[in-house]
Amino acid sequence: MSYLFVSIGGTGAKIMESLTHFCIAGTFPTDEKLYIAAIDPDVGNGNLERTSTALNNYVVFQNFAVGNDSVLFKNKISVLKPFPWNPTGHDKTLDDLISFHQYKNSPVGKLYETLYTRRERSTTLNEGFRGHPSIGAAVLAKNFDDGRIWATLTAQIEKILGEGEVLKIFLAGSVFGGTGAAGLPTIARLLRDNLRDYADRISIGAVLVLPYFSFSPENQHMDELFARSENFLANTKAALKYYSERENIFDAIYFVGDENLTPVAEFSVGAANQRNEAHIVELYAALAAENFFARPIHASKTFKYVCHHEKNRFAWQDLPNAAEDFSLNDRFVQFARFIFAYIHLIKPVLSDLVAGNAKTYKYPWFVDYLEGINLTSQDVVNFNFYAEAFVAWLKQLETLDGREVFLIDSAMFESNPAKLVDKKLFSALDGNKTSLDVREVWYRLTEPCKIDSSAKGFGKFLRRLYDSCAV
Repeated sequence: MSYLFVSIGGTGAKIMESLTHFCIAGTFPTDEKLYIAAIDPDVGNGNLERTSTALNNYVVFQNFAVGNDSVLFKNKISVLKPFPWNPTGHDKTLDDLISFHQYKNSPVGKLYETLYTRRERSTTLNEGFRGHPSIGAAVLAKNFDDGRIWATLTAQIEKILGEGEVLKIFLAGSVFGGTGAAGLPTIARLLRDNLRDYADRISIGAVLVLPYFSFSPENQHMDELFARSENFLANTKAALKYYSERENIFDAIYFVGDENLTPVAEFSVGAANQRNEAHIVELYAALAAENFFARPIHASKTFKYVCHHEKNRFAWQDLPNAAEDFSLNDRFVQFARFIFAYIHLIKPVLSDLVAGNAKTYKYPWFVDYLEGINLTSQDVVNFNFYAEAFVAWLKQLETLDGREVFLIDSAMFESNPAKLVDKKLFSALDGNKTSLDVREVWYRLTEPCKIDSSAKGFGKFLRRLYDSCAV
């Protein structure tokens, strides 16, 4: 069995960010290989860049020899190229992409001019489909008809299937914007049609994200073509009506949204300036992907609802486990504890050692696990960077306008860069008091311990630290 996650548009990229953190933490409910693909005309999107960075770090972490019996970094991933796939190219308008000059003054051309406004036809699409799914549908259909995408994405899918694999494909995007709303049904239908020879060995699911944020554009953007949050509900109603009236192209559909729209701090049409903070809805959507991958491939369709206990509060008991054989809470909290222990206990020591301000003999765990390892190597640098990025992502999740998200105590995030401002918080970082404080973690690191012989180098040390953070 193999799995393919396809993010579509900016919301899809943010869901992929949550999924990547879950995989790194070892909460993905399988040991099978996960393939990752992204479709977005806004290749410079800040949210996509942040997700790409997390993915690239994960690719590095897969080379860490942490031991075959560890859940840490256990899920092997492969990023399909190009990443992301850009269906528009650079500095292209809708007129360019559908070759309008060939149809001008013809009946088809006149129909096209009736269906699309001059602004829709003449706006460059470097920053996406601007909340207009009709533009995206035309562009994506044209690309598929021309066969350009199948030379990349489907060729790689067919290679996986050609090796006899069973493949579960999951699409993620919004139904209220442009790229996701256009891409979800179009790509699912074309996958069905072009992979019909493998119909008994594929299953296609999707998370359709409903509105969950809003924004107020500044005056300088008012003349531009962009998604408008006041149209989100109308767009969503039209999208859901479409799905209800068409043959069901998905084996499983998940709907996730929020009736309280969270205001976006800084509005951006797209590109690098679009760096919206992580949101609890995206975490739920990532769990939808995990749930789909954990289901039997030909499972019967069921209807389930996920509710949270308190209207204005989200906590661990409100999150569904993707599979029944492990606790999402236990694994994720241990990983968070591991990251905070690394940032508070280990990272400062490594910095002092590199600077020559400390002696190695004072740190038995360094002598046992890290002696001879280049502390300025890219592996160590990448992990340092990722640890800070993970804490920043957690902090964003815990910040929800007017409501409380309590997964990890928000007091843990008061320092930037991350640092434990109160050591007492460590023993109860998810609200459950334990006997594991930072002194106990330090003590465990110095004790002799037998680790899987396949664990080596920096990976072996990370494994030892992770195991030391178990309650």
